[in-house]
Amino acid sequence: MGRDHSGDTLGLGDFLGIGSYNLVCVLGGFGLGWWADSSTGRTPVLTLLGLAAGVAVGVIGTWLRLRPLLRDGVAGDRDRTDDG
Repeated sequence: MGRDHSGDTLGLGDFLGIGSYNLVCVLGGFGLGWWADSSTGRTPVLTLLGLAAGVAVGVIGTWLRLRPLLRDGVAGDRDRTDDG
């Protein structure tokens, strides 16, 4: 996630990477919550909290990855002149 994509577009590999990242976040949060529930007997509270945390981390990570591209797209739209 540390690559600078200013001026680039996303390719298939980038989309697969973002999807894999989200999958790991959601399953990791769910798994940690399930493990914590089984250790403490507080079913399903920690599982749901872990799932929510995984989804939140996935959304934030995806937004951080796409933010430079979205910023470039908005700037590119403002710079474009309509010659039609």
